[in-house]
Amino acid sequence: MPELPEVETIKRRLAEQIVGKQISQIEVFRTKSFQGDPDQIMGQTITAVHRYAKMICFHLAERPALLIHLKMTGQLIYKDGDLKVGGGHPTSDWIGSLPSKHTRVKINFTDQTTLFFNDQRVFGWIKIIDQETLAHELRNYGPDVTDSAVTPTFLWKKFQSRKIPVKLAIMDHKLISGVGNIYANDGLNLAKIDPRRPAQSLTKTEVRDLHRALLEVINSGIALGGASIKDYLNIDGLSGGYQNVVRVYQKEGQPCPNCGHELVRIKQGGRGTFYCPNCQK
Repeated sequence: MPELPEVETIKRRLAEQIVGKQISQIEVFRTKSFQGDPDQIMGQTITAVHRYAKMICFHLAERPALLIHLKMTGQLIYKDGDLKVGGGHPTSDWIGSLPSKHTRVKINFTDQTTLFFNDQRVFGWIKIIDQETLAHELRNYGPDVTDSAVTPTFLWKKFQSRKIPVKLAIMDHKLISGVGNIYANDGLNLAKIDPRRPAQSLTKTEVRDLHRALLEVINSGIALGGASIKDYLNIDGLSGGYQNVVRVYQKEGQPCPNCGHELVRIKQGGRGTFYCPNCQK
């Protein structure tokens, strides 16, 4: 699933291209992927593109807005002639012709440019949403890990009632938003904290170190345009570079960047966890 740096990167790339564009037509190829009546927003102009947690919102000149969640395999690809900009789950759709067999929604603009919403597994969605419903949706999410409200003290207080492993706690979007599996693994390694420890067992000093580490890896991910862990790593306008500096994610058997000990892999919450049994305590 695209994580905060990937979604933030997509948001920034699209904002440069589609703000000011007027919607001329919306083609829905999979009903499940689009919620609402497309005719409701025909002719409207996109005034801003924002990110909320791992969702992207297109604000329109006249309410309502379009809220988009890429989920596991979603992509947003803007196309203007040979130019492709956007991102999401890396697949051959990045380099192939569009629409593809995975295209679920196609948004046409009056200047003949197009935005494609592709989704292999059809878990993602686009919703027409008003401001009240958007506010209600956002109540299900904690503040972004990069938000100034998320301080070491904030985290430490949240951890006090959580006996679950700290890795699962920092990935709980109801506590804080934006920490996915790649950055949770790397942040815990940078902070030298065992991902299996109960969240409530961390001292204030350890929480401070973890907070600092999470900000470092998340901000690095944003600066590098996110991670493209699988194929098609070097497609301009679509891929990122964090995979080139990843600390421990998918590096089982390789040396720990802190101490050189061999990294191991376990499963937590159905996801792979990569950590150093020597220096992560």
